[in-house]
Amino acid sequence: MVSYLLALALGLMGVYALRDGLLILQNRRDEHQRQAQANASGYIIPKNGEQCKSFERAS
Repeated sequence: MVSYLLALALGLMGVYALRDGLLILQNRRDEHQRQAQANASGYIIPKNGEQCKSFERAS
């Protein structure tokens, strides 16, 4: 009986240790993704490309 409880306790500790490790990896990946998005473009609206016609003022 004690061995079953010990196995259950060790199993639960292993599951929670695995969960903590996966959460750490996910947080690192999310932070890296946020930094990549911030570096990619500081503008909310992207700049017009060279092939886009610019607006001219009507006279």
